[in-house]
Amino acid sequence: MQLNFARRCVHVFALLLCWAWAGGAPAQSTVEVIPLQYRTAEQVIPVIQPLLGRDASVSSFQNQLVIRATPAELAQVKRVLGSIDTMPRRLLITVRQDAGMERDRQEMEVSGSIGNDHARITVPGSGSRNGGNVVLRDGDNKLRARAADTTQISRDSTAQTIQVLEGHSAYIRVGESRPVPNRQVMRSVVNGRVVDRVVETVEYRDATTGFNVLPRVQGDRVTLDINPTRDTFDDQRRGAVNVQRVVTTVSGRLGEWIDLGGVGDARSDERTVLLGRSSGSVDDRRGVQVKVEELR
Repeated sequence: MQLNFARRCVHVFALLLCWAWAGGAPAQSTVEVIPLQYRTAEQVIPVIQPLLGRDASVSSFQNQLVIRATPAELAQVKRVLGSIDTMPRRLLITVRQDAGMERDRQEMEVSGSIGNDHARITVPGSGSRNGGNVVLRDGDNKLRARAADTTQISRDSTAQTIQVLEGHSAYIRVGESRPVPNRQVMRSVVNGRVVDRVVETVEYRDATTGFNVLPRVQGDRVTLDINPTRDTFDDQRRGAVNVQRVVTTVSGRLGEWIDLGGVGDARSDERTVLLGRSSGSVDDRRGVQVKVEELR
């Protein structure tokens, strides 16, 4: 009786062991090397990493993926790679940087001399002959009225284009260098006396316009990491450079202009003198736009 019971226990244990090997044990992992066609390993690994389990791993070797995973995980990875490891789309990126300034100036004054042999009042003028002038004279009396209204408008637009494959970065920049004289006074002590020596040097300053861009396309929408720059020499201040910078990430549709940003600066001043008044305003506007088109 006891012998039969022991035999039945051994039989049950064997059945449980077979069940564990058949369905209860985890699947065996395999290692497979998958070559990439169009994308780099750095681009695809972040995409397929979440598809792998805790015991799986993925690495790169000479633009190939080395994956250790279960057959089910490998099958899922291959399906995803089939949709993302495709020929990248060719893009034409255009960046437009606009600058506009409007200056207004209004001046009005009355000047002249009026009186007699006993008393005379004289109001000097500014000396400017701009604008409309009216002069009234009666003997030694002279009265001059002047009114001027001037407007200066300047517009400057720069457009640059570059071709790039989606997922790859591109860079374009053009500009010029100008020499800027520099004078320094070097002070030293010679034989107990302080001697000043003037040293003249020339340094070059650059003014460039361009942009760096990294496009990513999904369907008919594009996302850009972009930083356009626009530097211009200031002709009013020798050696000075006006700097414009934009660093941003934007998204929009292919073929449409996307606003990256803009700045505006409005200033005004007013001055009043004896029998005269002048006022002025400056309106400075700048904007940056980008457009991405697919080349087929």
